[in-house]
Amino acid sequence: MNIQMNTAATTMRELQKKVDMIANNVANVNTAGYKRQEANFSDALVQSIEKQANPQNEVGRQTPYGLRIGSGAIFAQTSLQTEQGTVKQTDRPLDFMIQGDTGFFRVSSEGQTFYTRDGSFQLQPVPNSNQVNLVTANGDSVLDSSNQPISFVGDYESIRMNETGTLEVTYKNPALQPTQIEVGIADINRPNLLEKVGGNRYQLPGTEAEQIANGNLQLGNNDIRISQGALEMSNVDLTDEMSELISTQRLLESQGKAISFADDMMGLVNTIKG
Repeated sequence: MNIQMNTAATTMRELQKKVDMIANNVANVNTAGYKRQEANFSDALVQSIEKQANPQNEVGRQTPYGLRIGSGAIFAQTSLQTEQGTVKQTDRPLDFMIQGDTGFFRVSSEGQTFYTRDGSFQLQPVPNSNQVNLVTANGDSVLDSSNQPISFVGDYESIRMNETGTLEVTYKNPALQPTQIEVGIADINRPNLLEKVGGNRYQLPGTEAEQIANGNLQLGNNDIRISQGALEMSNVDLTDEMSELISTQRLLESQGKAISFADDMMGLVNTIKG
């Protein structure tokens, strides 16, 4: 009975992680560029067979080698769903949307490079100069194709970006020539490698050079297209999320009943007199 209770309790604990993930998806249903996450589970017995301890830790073992008692289902991994979100037309010059599933804006904070699909950018004045930086809502610098923060003279007339990601800034002063900057875009072929770091940002393990060598990352716009005056909204579908929540809640209830049944059986056994 203890095995049954442990199995049900472990499964309930892992299912709660899925509930938390669904709650996070629902909370970000209106977050620009947010990508929903899905939970994948694995049987604990399979995990225990594949992840055996070292022989020196098997001293005193009485059960057969290659087999351990499982403890229900475990939370195996999180998969990032990168399909295109809905389009929100804003007509704001500093709102940009990447078309496609694998492209990400490259941004920088404290010397680290991150990736985001949130193209709602702002202009941040540079102290003691006439320059402004293009930054995200979190204050991260938007990088160009040369891995440098995008900056230009603040007294501008217009900002336009073409489909290939080239930003053109014209100025009120006719003596100043227009500035053209290619926005840094990352084409990530294996989005499930991305790790969430908060602020609607992601990062890749290791260095960009390693990921490029492995074929997981390409820098440059390639075939990726960008739209100005529009934002990509979250790809969370509330109907799907609520269906998943109801299904998970029923699984939680079934595991709770399993614990209750096991407790009743233990109580029955204790009343039996020899």
